[in-house]
Amino acid sequence: MMSAEGERMDSLDGWVAIKSDIFEDRETHNIRFLVQWSDTESKFAVICHNRTLQQRKRKMMKVEEEQDGWAAMFSASELRHIHQQLSGSGDALSGFLPDLSAFSRPGVWDMLLRRTWQEQEQERDVEMVCVQLERYFSTAVDVCGAKILLETLFPQEEEGEEDKYCENMQEFKRRAMEEQVRRAKDTVDTITQSHRTTTGLVQLIKIYEDEDEAYGDLVTMATQFYQHQLQPFRDMRELSTLRTMEIQKILQLQELGPKRVCELERESEEWSRRANEAVCSIQDVTVCYFTETTTALSGMLKQMEVDRKRFGHASWAVATPRLEKLKFLLAKETLQLMRAREMCVNRRKDEIKEKMSGVCDGASVCDVDVLELQYYEAQLELYD
Repeated sequence: MMSAEGERMDSLDGWVAIKSDIFEDRETHNIRFLVQWSDTESKFAVICHNRTLQQRKRKMMKVEEEQDGWAAMFSASELRHIHQQLSGSGDALSGFLPDLSAFSRPGVWDMLLRRTWQEQEQERDVEMVCVQLERYFSTAVDVCGAKILLETLFPQEEEGEEDKYCENMQEFKRRAMEEQVRRAKDTVDTITQSHRTTTGLVQLIKIYEDEDEAYGDLVTMATQFYQHQLQPFRDMRELSTLRTMEIQKILQLQELGPKRVCELERESEEWSRRANEAVCSIQDVTVCYFTETTTALSGMLKQMEVDRKRFGHASWAVATPRLEKLKFLLAKETLQLMRAREMCVNRRKDEIKEKMSGVCDGASVCDVDVLELQYYEAQLELYD
């Protein structure tokens, strides 16, 4: 039951990952606002010019097609609503919106008090409010950023709009797991470096316990991460093998014409190639995993060897079992790493042999020497 609940908590189904830098402005914008009141529409006309893009277009012959001007009309209530949205992004903007009450349509009480729309027009200073709104929008650029302000004032529906704001869930999960592995490695390194500050063996034994726990967390995180990395390649290997077997079965049991046979043979070769690429990727990921574990264990063992020199033989006997355990774990992980590396090296050697067998008789001596050098370097990788 607990495992099922844990799986539901870890599942990303139904979630959407939002990019962390979607509203980040990477350049300074020179934006100019013009505001005018329209008596006909009873709205404010807001015109915006991006002087930065205009200057860039004048200086450069070829620039990306990007809008450098916008215009829209807003009622007083719409501007107040926009102000609420912008204030959510920048609290410092909350007190900058000018009083727009004189530009709202008369309400019930105004009608009862016989205040007409014309009377309100006579009481308001249109030019002053327009200037204040221009200053307000300029301040909003500094407080909220040009991107948030422009998309709030002038929203535009574009194809792929969701892709602009949302992360790819698989990529998001991969980065999150990779970050967990990095943190686990940093924790192990931090604990390992803290050995130097200890003065007594009792304190050092406690640090060893913390270090073992941190290494266990690293193994858990690394296993989850690399299993996640391996899964697509395993699926491709299984699918490719299955499709190749199905094609071979068809070729053996069915009577087909020469054209169809050629098509199936080409398809079989393609699936075989994909299966081989998947196997190569699995081998590469496996090498990366065991490199992580052997590097961590090597650092822990090396530091423990240094610690042993600080204490006498009798007192160090308490820590000897852990030292032997680390040696055993490192030997086991190193053996796994060497096996994985050997498979990768043999693969590279086979590729080089295939290239050498395909070299024409008229090939230059230099080409052959390069291939021989690559083969020699691949062989040496086993002994690094």
